[in-house]
Amino acid sequence: MVLSMKHQIKYAVVLFFSLVIISIPQYHLVGATSLSVDYYQFRHAATYEFNVDFYGRPVYFPYWAQRHVWERHVLGYDMDRVYETTFYPLGQYVRGRHLPETMNGYEMVYLIEQTIEYGNVHFYGSRVVITYYVPHDEYIKFGISRMKVVIEREYYHGHLYYDVVTAYPVSGPAVAVYEGGHWAN
Repeated sequence: MVLSMKHQIKYAVVLFFSLVIISIPQYHLVGATSLSVDYYQFRHAATYEFNVDFYGRPVYFPYWAQRHVWERHVLGYDMDRVYETTFYPLGQYVRGRHLPETMNGYEMVYLIEQTIEYGNVHFYGSRVVITYYVPHDEYIKFGISRMKVVIEREYYHGHLYYDVVTAYPVSGPAVAVYEGGHWAN
């Protein structure tokens, strides 16, 4: 069956408008970033832009710690092996739950730096646990009220420095908590 030119134009117009109508409900997703983009941002910021001192000594964010933070507190790996795991709100799906999306990978690293720089410090041997109460404007933006970072004292040829061991959100309306084998909030 051969369509006339008039019918071909009608068919093309109907097809075009139906595709436009189908794509409209997804338009609101344009501003969202994918998890792979968030991971790139996180790795880039943690590797190349991470710049914070602790008591005048440099703090580094080694690859193994970056991997731990991403896999445990974003993707949820090994969450059954420990009693509690908290999650950064990047819009990811973990164990069938869609978490809020209030930040990206760069902002994760920013909060980790802020925690080290401005948090309350507790020393435990060579480890330091730093708790940060997020300022109100950032709390409103990210939905995180409290952060925790653990750093460890290291020496290299007699020079003191610190390595990030872990970093995670503790509480807030956008922080999902997996506790004792189920979602706690």
